Amino acid sequence: MYTNNKKGCIVEKQYDTYKIQIGTDIKQAKLKGKYFQTIQNKSEFPCVGDWVEFNEYENMVQIEKVLERKTQISRKTAGVTTEEQVLAANIDYVVIVLGLDGGRNYSDRLLERLTAIAWDSGATPLIVLNKADLNDEAEFVQYQAETIAPGVDVITTSVEDGRGIAAIESYLSNGKVGVFIGPSGVGKSTLTNCLLRKDLQKTNEIRQKDKRGRHTTSASFMFELESGGYIIDSPGLREVQLWAEYEALDNTFTDISEIAQYCKFNDCQHEGEPGCAVQSELEKGNISPERYDSYLHLKKELAFLNRRKTDKNRQYQKDFSKMVKQVKILKEKKIF
Repeated sequence: MYTNNKKGCIVEKQYDTYKIQIGTDIKQAKLKGKYFQTIQNKSEFPCVGDWVEFNEYENMVQIEKVLERKTQISRKTAGVTTEEQVLAANIDYVVIVLGLDGGRNYSDRLLERLTAIAWDSGATPLIVLNKADLNDEAEFVQYQAETIAPGVDVITTSVEDGRGIAAIESYLSNGKVGVFIGPSGVGKSTLTNCLLRKDLQKTNEIRQKDKRGRHTTSASFMFELESGGYIIDSPGLREVQLWAEYEALDNTFTDISEIAQYCKFNDCQHEGEPGCAVQSELEKGNISPERYDSYLHLKKELAFLNRRKTDKNRQYQKDFSKMVKQVKILKEKKIF
């Protein structure tokens, strides 16, 4: 039996294979050839959380179209290629998970970077400081995180003693969708299993030398919670390059962006210009040198990214114009 233009939600993605939830059923799916040929950027490929239209013939499901996304969390693809990689779509919360067990699993600078990515998604950022049972200064780190990410709720959690689990559930209820992001080894899969109250996601021991985890989760999955919400467990992020707009940076560094309104010049770059309010507060000690440096670094990274986007768009327009001219010449010569 052939059915046309049905809709479903992608709940799993592994390379070029997908699983779609259709009512209470979950079926395996692939992209239809014609649709695959129309894709020009990686961001156009379906991802977990996407609602799609598909055709179905017996047990074969072919994805025809990705429906418009209300939110999406993205990063720049690893390496030198300037291209957007969408990690998850149609999410309500971006849950930034960092570990309090030492090593590189928590840092102020990493938190700032992930918060900028979260704000740019259009969803609401939420910070989870996990493995609190392994850190006697968990409350102090929570206060520090609240200072680093003003306006973002911070939850301290521990799977071992159950701390903070109910708080996460209170956000992810009544159909709300969250996605876990963060490095490997911070306990995203362990948290997922705890929220599900069953061991569905594989977990690994972390290296004791540097407290780093291996990539336990190699694909993205969406799970329904008993609270009525959903969580997407994504692979750990080895490399976190920004794909965002300047507004996301302002939301991340509200302390600096609010002060910047009092600079003498509207286009002040806060790097030594006369009448710079940010420099003045930096000299007074009201902004830490580390936070100021991080702000400038991320701002320059976004400026470089935007230049690369512009250059790529210009090259595309050039190539397209060249192709149109060639087609016109061939038509004039009546080659086709």
